Amino acid sequence: MQTSLILVTWNLLLKFKNNNQAMKKYMLIIAFLLLIFTKLFAQSKLNGIIYNSENNEVVSYANISINGQAVAVSNEKGQFSIENIKPGEYSVIISYVGYEILKKQIDIDENKIQNLEFKLKPTSYLTGEVVITATKTENYIQDIPVRVSIVSSRQIENIPAQTTDELLSFVPGVNVSRNFGIFSHHSRVTMRGLNGQEQGRVLVMVDGIPTNKADGGSVNWNLMNTGQIERIEVVKGPGSSLYGGNAMGGAINIITKKPTKNFQGKVSANYGTYNTIGGQLYLSGKLNPEAEKGFYWNLNSFYRQSDGYITASEAEQLANPYIAESDLMEWGTSAKLGYDINPTSNIELGLLYYDDDRATGERVYQPEGNNREHDTYHLKAKYSGNKNKTQWNVSVFYLNEDYKRISEWMKDDYTFYKVLSNRIDFGVLSTLSYDLDKHIITVGIDLKQGSVDAIDEYFTSTDIVYNRGKMNTFGLFIQDEIHLFDDKIKIVAGLRFDYANFFDGGFEIEAPTSETTFMLNYHNENLSEDNWNALSPKLSLQYKFNNNYRIYVNYARGFRPPVLDDMCRSGRIRGGFKVSDPSLQPEYLNNFELGADTRLLDRLRTSLSAYYSLGNDFMYYVNTGDSIQFSYGPRPIIKASNISEVEIYGFEFEVNYRFLENIILNTNYAYAHSQITNYEPLNMDDPIDLTNKYLADVPNHMATATLQWQNKIVNAGITAKYTGKRWVNDTNQYDDIVQDNQYDAYTIMDLKLSKSIKKIFVSLNVQNILDTKFYNSKGAVNPGRFITFELGTRF
Repeated sequence: MQTSLILVTWNLLLKFKNNNQAMKKYMLIIAFLLLIFTKLFAQSKLNGIIYNSENNEVVSYANISINGQAVAVSNEKGQFSIENIKPGEYSVIISYVGYEILKKQIDIDENKIQNLEFKLKPTSYLTGEVVITATKTENYIQDIPVRVSIVSSRQIENIPAQTTDELLSFVPGVNVSRNFGIFSHHSRVTMRGLNGQEQGRVLVMVDGIPTNKADGGSVNWNLMNTGQIERIEVVKGPGSSLYGGNAMGGAINIITKKPTKNFQGKVSANYGTYNTIGGQLYLSGKLNPEAEKGFYWNLNSFYRQSDGYITASEAEQLANPYIAESDLMEWGTSAKLGYDINPTSNIELGLLYYDDDRATGERVYQPEGNNREHDTYHLKAKYSGNKNKTQWNVSVFYLNEDYKRISEWMKDDYTFYKVLSNRIDFGVLSTLSYDLDKHIITVGIDLKQGSVDAIDEYFTSTDIVYNRGKMNTFGLFIQDEIHLFDDKIKIVAGLRFDYANFFDGGFEIEAPTSETTFMLNYHNENLSEDNWNALSPKLSLQYKFNNNYRIYVNYARGFRPPVLDDMCRSGRIRGGFKVSDPSLQPEYLNNFELGADTRLLDRLRTSLSAYYSLGNDFMYYVNTGDSIQFSYGPRPIIKASNISEVEIYGFEFEVNYRFLENIILNTNYAYAHSQITNYEPLNMDDPIDLTNKYLADVPNHMATATLQWQNKIVNAGITAKYTGKRWVNDTNQYDDIVQDNQYDAYTIMDLKLSKSIKKIFVSLNVQNILDTKFYNSKGAVNPGRFITFELGTRF
């Protein structure tokens, strides 16, 4: 550019050589100014192409940063171009999921186009992946002073799993409770020694949007098809300093795929055990893949039905002539529409609908017998961006679940009723981060409301029971990420304040008969309002010796909010009659953690985490000292109360080894000790004392192993999981149904074989190869060996 301007000026001088001297002086001045201008504003261009270092295939859609600022994304051909770069020395960082981070210093010369090649090295160790859940900012996983596990796209492809929660079964310290496989109407995922029957102690998000319902803290793990998942980030230990309630034990963020090609898709059909038939469809596109801005979209649908099997024990089948198969029908669809404003900013809209019908194993007169449905609508919108040193994210969500339960039974007489519960959660979530070089300050405000409006309607009598309640939650948080000594030391400090208000609660009984007369003492059209607040601090410190070794220490406080079901609903539960308590307060957990990671010989990675937690104000169903008369005799009155202190400690150890580039072994072991250290009964005459008892449904020992082998003949994924003994109940007493005070330990082995031939793919999925049987507290049995065959095509 500079040379061209001088030549143009010289030609002008020659053109005017016969003109007067003043004109020549004028042109010389112009040439001099142009020379200065080009010196001051000299610009260059960098063209690059990114390859896989092992097979020289291009790496599409990798992230390119210069001097810490995201500037570009490689296109479908692995190419990128950065214009208007001033001359100088720059640090270029290139990253992509499944590859090690590449850092390279380059010199940009004045007014030149530079063409460079970059080669990324594949890694199975996940140390180079970028995660967002732990700090709400983009960080490489080895730079976060907390334990984060990732289920990668490669693992999702190879692990023999039918549902999203099953993908988490092989994460160290994570306990997945899904007794009936695909036939389970609910599943619970907990971690690090927390009660396996309480989903509300672990926050579950989809693309950063919470899915735990305020009514019970539950999550419907069935509504998401695994084919739409890019990866899953699991942050262990309290995350309440960023996310507030439900993140007391940790946070799980399911990140869905973002379209990158002009058009692509996948369609498949499958058939399996118990006459299980299903299909999946995934379509996506980006209108202009090579452009920095433009629209993108995807559509995902799935369907499944099955004749099911009898879950009841043999003894119950002999005692109850109305036992039937637990069959199912479910389908769901989701859609995403987004617009990339530039490589780092976008707007995105999402919609999900899910419907199911799950029989629960008893049929008297109704055609479908006892069953449950979860009609779900989920709407969300997000605006996120990154400009200069500022990042932002604003999300709006609306979650509506219409839960329906049909119950019928025949004892002395016939009883038939249905439960209709409308559960709505909506809110606005906002985050703003600013990079101050050695500090990244993140602040945010969250506003949420959860509500329930339910009715129990009897058809064999005139009884109708209503319950309702709402809770508003306001959260404000701040976090500082401090980088010292060239990132060898990192400190993360955070604090969040939450305030909640329970209101519009009521429990009403209409036209009572003997079915509900005993509840009349608890009829209350206007339950008292109540509020609570919680303060959640966090402080973490990490020292990184180099990219292969690091240690960290962490303290965090988390909380779990009370749920609307305990605050506004009274009714029968196993063991008695539960009464509502609108004055319930949150429970808290203080966690201390120490961790270390090593990486040796470029093939072996190990990680070790040890934690010690103290919980207080834990909620338990406790005997009030009163009783109530049912038709079959008196039963104790129970209510949820903040009455106990808990001690939890344990450790997790994980080893990843890559034998060859296509053979990867992952093994881990987790130990957890969970015990009630202090129990204060509501009534001194209560014969139950839980002090020194162990938390129910928490395995002391868990171990898993996964082997992934990709080759030209067939891709194979083999998994094994050992689940140790668990206490059946909170009193740790003998259970007549289980015939012990602990569930037996068991081991499950799974296998997945897959093969692609051009655009056609086929897979064989065998879960529970050894046909291992295990039972729940009601004596119901798991489905045993389950085989699925899938055939499909990609386009």
